[in-house]
Amino acid sequence: MPDAAAKFERALTAILEEARAQVAAGRAPNVEGLEVRLAAAARSAGLDGAPVERARRSLRSIGAVHRSRGLVSREPGPPPVRRAPSAFRTKPTVTGSLGVRRADGDGFRLAWDRVPTVTEWEVRFSERADARSDYVDGETLVLAGGETGVEVPLSDALLRVTIIGRGRGGRLLRRALISGLTRDNWRERWQRRASA
Repeated sequence: MPDAAAKFERALTAILEEARAQVAAGRAPNVEGLEVRLAAAARSAGLDGAPVERARRSLRSIGAVHRSRGLVSREPGPPPVRRAPSAFRTKPTVTGSLGVRRADGDGFRLAWDRVPTVTEWEVRFSERADARSDYVDGETLVLAGGETGVEVPLSDALLRVTIIGRGRGGRLLRRALISGLTRDNWRERWQRRASA
C-alpha cells in the first residue's frame, strides 16, 4: 500500500503542477478534467476519503487563483456619470422693487417700466457654472434713465442680472435681482419673491 500512496502523491503533484502552470500562463485550468484524473489516480491507489478531498480542495484553490487574477487584472471602466438631482434644478427667481419682465418678441431681452425719478440704470451680469457654485461678476452696463430694457447674454451657465435705478445724487430708488436664468429656462414661469 505504501507504493500505491506514493504513486498517488506523484500523480497529485503532477496534476497540481499542471494546474499551476496553466494559471501562470494566464489560462484557466480545466479543474473538472483534472479532478477526473485525480479520481482515477485515487482509485488505482485504492484511496478515498480525507486525502482525496484535500487534493480536490488544493486543485479548486488553484482555479480560484486564476479567477481572482482575472478580476484584478481587468481594466477599470469609466467612472459613473454623476448627474445633479432634478430636484436641485434652479428656477429663475425675481426679487426687488422694480417690475422686470421678458420683453415681447424673439431674443433674450428684459424690460421694465420707466420711473421718472430714475436718472440712470446700472445693470450687472454675473454667472455661475452650476447651482452649487458662487456667482462671478461679469459685465456692468450704465443706461440712461429713459432706457427701459436690456439684452441679456444667456448661455448654458446660470446668469444673475442685477438692475439698480439711481436718482439724483446716486440715491437708490428701484432694484431688481433676477437669478438662475439660462437659455433653456428663459420662457419658463419665473418665481417672484418679495424684496427684503
